[in-house]
Parts: sequence; C-alpha cells; structure tokens
Amino acid sequence: MQSEKPSFARFGGKMNFAGSGNQDVSQTVSSQENLSDERGSRTATIFDMVISVSLVALFFGLPLFFTGVTFQGIAFEKQMYFYFWLLIGVVAWASKGVITGEMRIRRTPIDIPIALFWLFYVVVSIFSVDRWHSFWGFFGDPSRGIISVTALVLVYYLVMSHFTIKRFQWMFWSFLLSGFIVTLWSFLVVMKISFLPDAWAKFAPMSLIGTISTLGIFLSLLIPLAITALFVLWNNDTEKKVRRMVLTGVIFFGLLLALFLLLALYSFVSYIVLLGGLSFFVVYVLARIVRPSEQWTWVPMVVFVAALIFLMIGTNTIPRANLPIEVAPNSTLSWQIAKESLKEDFFAGVGSANYGYAFSMFRPHEYNLNALYTLRFYQGTGLFFEALPTIGIIGTLLFVGLWLTFVSVGLYLLSHDKQRNKLYSLGFWTVVVMLFLAMFVSAINGTLILIGVLLAALALAILFSESNSEEQYLHLSLKAAPKFALALAFIFMVISAGVAFLFVFMGKVFFADVYAGKAVGLSSLVGPSVDSVRSLSHATETYPQEGRYYTRLAQEYMALANIEAAKGEKDRDTDKVASYVRSAVSTGERGKMLMPNDVMATESLGLIYENAGLYASDALVKAEEMYRRALELEPRNPLYFVKLGQIKKLNGDQKGEGTERDGLYNEAKAFFEKAIEEKENLAPAHYNLAVVLSRLKDTDGAIERAREALSFDRDNLNYKYNLAVLHQVRGDGEDKKIAEDLFKDILSVNSNLIDVHLSLGLLYEGENKRDLAIEQYQKILDLLPKDGGDNVKETREQVEKFITNVRNGSGNLNKKNASTNITPPTEESAAPLPQVPSTPNESPFNAPQQ
Repeated sequence: MQSEKPSFARFGGKMNFAGSGNQDVSQTVSSQENLSDERGSRTATIFDMVISVSLVALFFGLPLFFTGVTFQGIAFEKQMYFYFWLLIGVVAWASKGVITGEMRIRRTPIDIPIALFWLFYVVVSIFSVDRWHSFWGFFGDPSRGIISVTALVLVYYLVMSHFTIKRFQWMFWSFLLSGFIVTLWSFLVVMKISFLPDAWAKFAPMSLIGTISTLGIFLSLLIPLAITALFVLWNNDTEKKVRRMVLTGVIFFGLLLALFLLLALYSFVSYIVLLGGLSFFVVYVLARIVRPSEQWTWVPMVVFVAALIFLMIGTNTIPRANLPIEVAPNSTLSWQIAKESLKEDFFAGVGSANYGYAFSMFRPHEYNLNALYTLRFYQGTGLFFEALPTIGIIGTLLFVGLWLTFVSVGLYLLSHDKQRNKLYSLGFWTVVVMLFLAMFVSAINGTLILIGVLLAALALAILFSESNSEEQYLHLSLKAAPKFALALAFIFMVISAGVAFLFVFMGKVFFADVYAGKAVGLSSLVGPSVDSVRSLSHATETYPQEGRYYTRLAQEYMALANIEAAKGEKDRDTDKVASYVRSAVSTGERGKMLMPNDVMATESLGLIYENAGLYASDALVKAEEMYRRALELEPRNPLYFVKLGQIKKLNGDQKGEGTERDGLYNEAKAFFEKAIEEKENLAPAHYNLAVVLSRLKDTDGAIERAREALSFDRDNLNYKYNLAVLHQVRGDGEDKKIAEDLFKDILSVNSNLIDVHLSLGLLYEGENKRDLAIEQYQKILDLLPKDGGDNVKETREQVEKFITNVRNGSGNLNKKNASTNITPPTEESAAPLPQVPSTPNESPFNAPQQ
C-alpha cells in the first residue's frame, strides 16, 4: 500500500498538513500559536497601560514637579521630569511594536514642517558657537537644545498616535486637577498663608511654573480649559447629578482663584495674551459655531469683562508676599539684538540655545543707560525674537511656518462643519491662540514650552476626533519582508541601547546638579568652604561636560584663597593659599575651555587672575588677556575698559618715574575715557580716571573727575575721601575748607577710619590748628589696641611721635615722618572677597547700579 505524502499549503499565514496522520501535529501548532498570540496581546495591553500612565504623568506632574535642591532651578528639574516620563512612554511604544509586529505613527498635516524645522535645527547646531549647549541646552534652562526639540517632536507623535477618547479624558482632567493645585498653591503663597512645614518651605518655589510672569500665562491658559470643562459637564446628560454639581463647584472655585491671582499679579500678567484668547473663545460662542448649554453661555462673557476690569484697575496692593522683581528684555531691545545679529549671521544665526552669546555680542550702547546694565539675558522676550539671532532667518521662517500651518489647520477644522459641536476643541484651540500670541510678546521659559507643546498636541488630536477626520498612519511592520523586518529589529535594538544610555546620562546630569545645588546652599549659608568645594568637585566629576560647574568651582577656590590670605601671620597657611590659587586657575581654565565663547566664563577667569596678582607677579598679564577676550565677546561692556585701565595703572605704579610709567598711565587714561564714553554715569570709571590724572600731575582734571564720580555715587566714602585729599593737595582758595567738610562728613558716617583722622589732623596742622590736629591723632590711638601685634605697636609709636611733634612745635608737615600712608594694620582688617554669584548665570562683577 502506497503511503500518502503530505502536501504543504499556505493559509492565513499558517502551515497546513494534509493527511489524517498529521492532524494532531497541526492542532498542536495551532494551539501554540494561539497561546503565543494571547500572551502577546496581554503584553501589548500592559505596554498600552504604561503609555497611558506616562501621558497622564506628563500632563498631571509637569506643572507640579519640583525638588528645590538643584543649582539650575525649577526649569531644569521639570525638563528632567519630562525626559523621564517621555522615555518610558517611547520605550513602551517601541516594545509594543515589537510584540505586535508593527508600529503605527499617525500622520498629520504638519509632518513636513516639523521635519524641515527639526533638520535645520540640527544643521544650525553643528555650526553653533557652542555646540555642546546647542545639543543639550543651555545651563539653567535646557529647553532650547536639540535633545529638547527632539523630545518635543517625540511627545507630539506619542500623543497623536495613541489618542483615544478615554486617554483624552484622563489627560484633560488630570491637567485640570494639576492646574487647580498650582492655582491653590499660588494663592496661598501670594497671600502669605503658611501651609508647608518649615523644613519643606525652604525648598518650595513661589511659582511652580518657574517665574511669576510664566505663572501669569499658565493661569491664562487654565481659564478657557476650565470653562470648557464646565460646558462639557452640562452638555452630557448621562453625567450623574451629584458628581456634576460637585465638579461644577470645584471649577467655579478654581476660576475665581485664577481670576483673583490675575488681578493680584497684574504687573506680571500679559493681558494681550489673556484678552486675545478670551476674545477668540467668546467670538466662537456668540457666533454659535460652538454651542454650549444655554444656561452657561454667560460665563465666558463675564470672565472677559472681568479681565477688562482688571486691566483698568491696574497695579494694586493685594499680594501680601514680597513678589520678586523680574527683568526681561523689552520688545525694543529684543528687536535691536535680533537686527544686529542678522547683520552678522543672517541665514543660520549663532546657534540654537545661544541667545546669551548674541545678547552680549550685539547689545546696543543704549543698554548701558539702564540701571541694570550688568544683567545678561539668556532668553529673549518672545520665541520669535529669540529665534532670529539663534537660528537665523531661515530657521525663524521655518518655525513661524510650522506655527502658521498648525494654527491654520486648527482654525479651518474648528470653523468647518458647524453641525458638529466641538466643545473640547474650542477650549484647547483658545490655548493655542494664547500660546501663539505669547510667542511674540512674552518671555517663555522651558516649563511653558513643554506644557504648551503637550496642550497643542492634544488640541489637534481632539479636533481631529470631534471633526471625525480620517485617521492616517505610517505603518512600520515587522511582519513585512525579512530584510525589512531585520532592519527594524536592528533599529529597535539601537534605540533601546540609546534610551538606556540616555537614562543613565540624564541621571548623572541631574545628580551632578544636586551636588552643585548643595554646594551653593552651603556657600550662601556659611560662605565658601571646603565642603562646598568638595560638592562642586563631585558635580564636575559626575558631569564633566558642563563648564559652568568648573567656573563656579574656580570662584569658590579663589574665595578660599582670599579668606586664608586675610588671616594673621600666625594663622595663615601660605601653602594653602598657593594651592587654592593654583586650583582656581586650573578649574577656571577648564571652564573657559569648555565654553570658549561664553563671556561669563572668560570674565570670571579674568577676575581670578586679577585676584591671583596678589600672590603671583605674572597673573596680571593673564588677567589683561582675559579681559580683552571678554571685551571681544561683549564689546559694549564698560566694566571691561575699567578693568583694563586698572591693570595698566597697577603696572604703571610698579615703574619708576619716566616715560614708561607715564605711557602706562596714559594707556589707562584712554581705557577709562572709553568706559565713560560707553556709560557716562559710570562712577568707577570717573574715579579711576581721577586717580590716573593725579598720577600725571593734572590735579585740576583729577578734582573734576572725582567730583563726577561722587555725583554718581554720593554714598561712596572712598570717593569722598580721595576728593578731599585732592583738594587738600591743591590747596587753592576754598580747597582746604572743602577738604575739611568732606573729612567731617565721612567721619559722621564712620568715625573708625584711621586714614581720614590722619588726613584731617594734617589739614589742621597746615592751618596751625594744633589742638584740633592733636585731637585727631589721639582718636587714632584710641582706635588702635594697646595689646596689638607688631604692626599695631609700630603704628601707635608713629602716631605718638606725630602728637609729640605738634606739641613741641616742630610739626609733621614737610617732614620725612609725615607720610600720609598710615593704614589700618592688617591684623585688624579682612581682605575683600570676590563676588560669588548665587544664581547659575549671574555675572561675578559686583558692579555699581548706575
């Protein structure tokens, strides 16, 4: 009997065996595949749940998250939170694709504008003046880096590709709950109502959104969403009555709190954004394009009228808390920066996330007339004005084109097909309109960018849903041809490895900043210390790519060197001083190497070399080099001219009389005059110019400049003293009377100044007022302790000799021992410490606020 051969046939993707002898095998294979499919389905469901959790965590947690323990602050902390949950969502998305054998990416009308903008953003960053920070984002707020922009693109497609009505409800209501908590928190803070334990309160920010100004925009965004929630509740007849009434009460309470805060924070609120958005909302309701329940149509109108009333009321004294002073470049200054930068880098700008470089390089002369002229801005007012200098005209056009495409699609779908009542879409697209307006008129930090992109993605997704638009997807299938499947599997493995690396790297970045935050906290409480240096060293070891940590560490080392050098001879450790100075120089150089085009890193190193000049003779040469480089990076900063002039003056002081010394003094004079040209009311420039003119024997010119310095800084005792000495030296007409009045004026403020008592005593001697002269010398003896060290004893002996000379009639004028260089002994004074900034990007210059 001939045996029956099996025949193979493809059916439904399974292998079928013909013949009764193989039926059991076929059933076994089929059951195993069914079991595998069932397990795969369960696993895919788990990944779906992970995606849902990550999306809800983003919408709920992003406005609320903070730690208060980092150096860079709340914008950095929220960025790290955003990356964490986004990576979890993306990994779950990719893993689900492997399990199901396919990845679906939803196609939208703005895919091409997104791709063009992202590609150009990457290209611009390659040619940036600071490639690392263009890649990662600038210190303090990394939201403008390639990593952040890429993450925003990913979260957009994550939201769009996994949109369902159920997920939307979770995201919408979780964001509203988060917004309610932010509003309640802000109300308690503004009204100075204590609600946190003292141990927690010191870490809590005043604004959970970063600044009070961005809090104002956030509250503005909440209002149309809260009204939308009210409309939806009463448009749904299936909603339980009790639940609806409770939620209505909570929504109204939140609305009232938000409106109260917008009034209380009037100076920080952009009413163009608020009224522009509310106008858009009201127009669509009045035009019956969107039709809420009739009993609630009055709500948006009342809110709009309330906002107009707030605008008319203006500034008020409602807040009980001391609100911070927030400064941002106005539109005029932002346009000047953009205009000047385009002259140099028209097409591609200076590089993404490098607005601080553009601001320093192109800030106008008029900025020096501002009282806060030492401030640098690392973000512009409005993303439009920030884009022009950083990504150039091409990048800005792509950015605006992306926005216009997005907004036009939304407005078309929102206005089209009026039969569909798009309640959710109206609220969300009002938010989009507000964000679009804010892009031109308001300073927008990283937190607001992240929240804005999340809400914009959700706005487009719900609009597609309410418009019943056809869903189109890009399918990446692992079930396709083997070569394609293998390529996708390889890409998945690469992505998985990249995600693992990013998790570790971002963890290191975060903990490095925690170390730095701990160091800054210690330094602000007890001053620079070994512990603060140790913590900053941990930060540099954990995240060695960040130059700011090295710059800050160098400042701490230099402060420690000055503290040690200021100790008495017995307590001073010269080896420690030398070690601290060397460490300050080496870490400062490292910081400058990592950020060669950053003016703060350069000026900080210049200050370190200048301080090191007290301990190393050749340090002033390096200081001059650094200040010249800083001047190249910030050509309009008058303080660099002052610094260069001071160095020239010091070099001249070390030379003997002659043409070389006069040449150095004249160079210094030219620098000080240039500083005055840049800023006419810069008191230190006038004062230093007076000193140089006195060295050049131009006493009349010196007095004139000293008067100018004092007119701009009337409380500066040093300026008064030197003006008095100049009048005393000249001695013409009323000069001595003027000098006497100035000396007395100084002593009325501080009677413990030995130099002033000495100069006044010599002045009285010159006028033959012996008793008054002796009185001043005696006051010097009273200020010097009898049991002081050798320096104190030597000074006391010299003053006692002064008194003896006056009493015996020989006097101290025109005598060798009549030197006016008696100074307080070093044992009784402390060396001044360099300015150590308390915020990430603050200039170390302690400049006078003229």
